[in-house]
Amino acid sequence: MSQPNRRSILKHSAFLALATASANSVKALTQTQESPKCPIGFGSYGLPNTTAIQAIERVAAVGFDSIELAAMQGYHAAPDVLRPNDRDALRSCLAKHDLRLGALMGLPNPAANQHASQNAWVQRLLDLAIDLCPEQPPLIQSVLGGGNWEDKKTLFCDALGAWSELANQANVRLAIKPHRGHAMSLPEHAIWLFEQLGNPSSLCMVYDPSHFAFRGLTLSDTVAESLPYTGYIVLKDAVQENGTVRFALPGEAGTIPHAAIIKQFLEGGYDGEVCCEVSSQLWRQDNYKPDQAIQVCFDNLTSIVNGPS
Repeated sequence: MSQPNRRSILKHSAFLALATASANSVKALTQTQESPKCPIGFGSYGLPNTTAIQAIERVAAVGFDSIELAAMQGYHAAPDVLRPNDRDALRSCLAKHDLRLGALMGLPNPAANQHASQNAWVQRLLDLAIDLCPEQPPLIQSVLGGGNWEDKKTLFCDALGAWSELANQANVRLAIKPHRGHAMSLPEHAIWLFEQLGNPSSLCMVYDPSHFAFRGLTLSDTVAESLPYTGYIVLKDAVQENGTVRFALPGEAGTIPHAAIIKQFLEGGYDGEVCCEVSSQLWRQDNYKPDQAIQVCFDNLTSIVNGPS
């Protein structure tokens, strides 16, 4: 917004309101005027050794719009960790900080002969999503695990078929992420699964360009291919050293054209959010500073989504 427009708005349509508004109302107006083109979030997977409440408070303090909570078994936002009173506290904390719960990370890796127990876990995740945000439940996102695609695709399809039916009944979306080191490693793999299942509305794709870099793929082509199916975007950098790829914070290494990718998604009609993921390659390092990582991610994602200031 240009300066003359801002002055005009303040003078002609908001002067009286601002004169009588509370401090909170003024803050809310400022946030609205300066909000990015799409919401940006931070994944609490990058905040080990914290509670879910602490993760929310730290992410909200920096200015993010949303948070993704790590809900894998045993993690701080897992169904087996959060009791009813914990869920009440989380709802209150999210509301207090005006922070949206964008996603839960936590689908199991499909395994043969574990269908019943895994279906039960997915149902617990769905219940958790509704408990935490009954009016706008977060999506539940995950990778599907390692192995060979041809060997695993039928297993994945069978598992997702059951899970998508449960998700449809709960009115919650599941999002699966192609991962460079896993069996489902390309957008075309996820799309094959969607098509085999009849493209259910309860299933979508997570797009993460770090898993397509340094693989002989054109990133703009992967965006075009993924766009109709993408319900969630995750960003981090990838760096290739001696033939090995390691991950970095988004915008830190400058190896991925994140801004161009987001522009292509937005121009194609994407209306979801963008979440920063801190890889375990980073947070397991002795010198990892979580608060510094949150700030770097906020600064870089804001620039990526808004364009340079």
